[in-house]
Amino acid sequence: MSTSEDGVDGERWQPGNGDRGTRAFDDASLADLDADELPALVAELRAENRRLREEYARARRTEYRNSAMALFALGLLAVAGALALPVGREVLFILGSIGLFGGTMTWFLTPERLVTTTVGRSIYESAAETGNRLRDELGLQETAVYVPVNRRPVNGVPVRLFVPQSPEYELPSVEALTSLFVLPDATAKRGVAVRPTASRLIGEVEKSTGGIASDPSELTVQLADALVEQFELVDGAEPAVDAESGRITVRVHGSVYDGLTGFDHPVPSVLGTGCAVGLDQPITVEVTESEDDTLVTCRW
Repeated sequence: MSTSEDGVDGERWQPGNGDRGTRAFDDASLADLDADELPALVAELRAENRRLREEYARARRTEYRNSAMALFALGLLAVAGALALPVGREVLFILGSIGLFGGTMTWFLTPERLVTTTVGRSIYESAAETGNRLRDELGLQETAVYVPVNRRPVNGVPVRLFVPQSPEYELPSVEALTSLFVLPDATAKRGVAVRPTASRLIGEVEKSTGGIASDPSELTVQLADALVEQFELVDGAEPAVDAESGRITVRVHGSVYDGLTGFDHPVPSVLGTGCAVGLDQPITVEVTESEDDTLVTCRW
């Protein structure tokens, strides 16, 4: 799509340009538009924006499928070489298998819809603002406790995030955690319980790995890999485990979403929710930010 760079050519929008180009226009050309022309202009701009998104998605799918075809071709070439050449036959068969398998996975796992980081960040910021205001107005603590429960949601894992009201809190019963406002008779057990941000994400980790690990060391590596490789929420994650003290610490950097100390941030939520599922124990999560990286500590 070609667009005038300075946007001062003064030409009006011409409906139906499509791939033939879109004219930019300045304030003067906008002022010349009649009121009855504005709805048509807005509709045309929306259609053009939609077309561009669809073209971008198609381009990405084409890129994935071209990569898949290249892997197929290399796999077939390696298998053909293994059949024709006795020397290095085993290695060629292995390379061919890798190429064919990689091509198949790339072809069938091509994403059908792409969501930009800006969209995800905007959605989380709205949810975080609601959670922060809820915490401030109800006088809740900064503490976040991820508690395994019996009731599994439709999409996700059976974990609830409990935010206590008292600094000397006690965990309420599992039945009490099914309510948004947890209001038992004991004041120390009061607070708010919500579904964690990462509930469905950990469900996806379960599907992709065949289950959440129960060993703290394996579990930490599994969750760190999910943050970096599967969900691409951070650029790097370095885990450290102290099972005797009941502590897991993950040093993360390059988070897609800023403000890891925000209400149920996706990165601490993945670690807290995943540990609650794997260890089947309540997990208290603490976040310490610095200029270069952030420490997320999970305790049980």
